[in-house]
Amino acid sequence: MIPVFNVILYGLLIFFLLLGIVASVYLLMMRLLHPRAAGRFVVVIPGGADEEDMASLLCAARMRLGLLGDVARSEVIALDCGLPAASRRQCEALCREMEQIRLCTPRELLDALNFGNTE
Repeated sequence: MIPVFNVILYGLLIFFLLLGIVASVYLLMMRLLHPRAAGRFVVVIPGGADEEDMASLLCAARMRLGLLGDVARSEVIALDCGLPAASRRQCEALCREMEQIRLCTPRELLDALNFGNTE
């Protein structure tokens, strides 16, 4: 009985040790890759007529930005380049639920990125 207990104990010890190493490497990489400037992240996802599951692409992009830890400075823009009506309705519903996701046309993209100001 004692050797089985030791194997289980050592297995748990190695598991938590590896988990700690992976977490430490993740935090170190995020610290190194994190930008120092106070800018913002914008991910633009174009959606054409053949794009049927645009809402899942937007959610995936939003979750990836959340993994970076800068949710307040990030924004996901869905670019409507002829989306089907069902995909457009899904994207509009998603935009109402999450404030960091926007749906715009190619003409509205410059204004959404604040490049339209020529003052």
